[in-house]
Amino acid sequence: MPRLVLLRHGESVANAEDVFAGWLNVPLTERGRTEAREAARSLAGLCPDAVHTSVLGRAVETARLLIEEAGWELLSPSAHWRLNERHYGALQGLAKDEARARFGAGNVQWWRRGVDGRPPPADDAVLADQRADPRYAALPEAAAIAGESLADVVERMTPYWRNVLAPELAADRTVVVVGHGNALRALMHVCTGTSLGETASRELGTAVPVTIQAQIPVP
Repeated sequence: MPRLVLLRHGESVANAEDVFAGWLNVPLTERGRTEAREAARSLAGLCPDAVHTSVLGRAVETARLLIEEAGWELLSPSAHWRLNERHYGALQGLAKDEARARFGAGNVQWWRRGVDGRPPPADDAVLADQRADPRYAALPEAAAIAGESLADVVERMTPYWRNVLAPELAADRTVVVVGHGNALRALMHVCTGTSLGETASRELGTAVPVTIQAQIPVP
């Protein structure tokens, strides 16, 4: 039987400091590394066929620790930008209290938990760095993203679900996706048909595995 397991990355420095991370490349804290190892132990007995992650360091590191601790050394995680966290635009790098003071608490809450709320775009300097980043330089669609709503994340993630994850599940494979809070909420919506409003409000703890009953599209 196919099985889809979703895992948010372990605690990052941005989580610990209550900062908007988005596409910023922030590392795990020591607690986050411990959480990743504990997640691996909680998945003892699982024999995945594939592990997928974003290209962001906190997710890549969590996936690496998960594979090492669980004894899945024969697997190499597949990293793709379409599994990245939501791009928080001008909010990236800001403490959440600072963002509320600058933009208003109501706006920040809408951007964080609304479906269509898109934060102010990142400035030109940030976008120039993004275009030069080797992870995105050859990908114009990715390099041009300046800020996203949750609905935007659904749109850019859907091709990865249809072309990569769904075919693996259709082949009765066990698949683990190591990702980010908003990205995993979007994926839950895409793969289960649950309303985006419902998945938007779902809390996902760091490094807590969630098994999903996915609706696999008919080829």
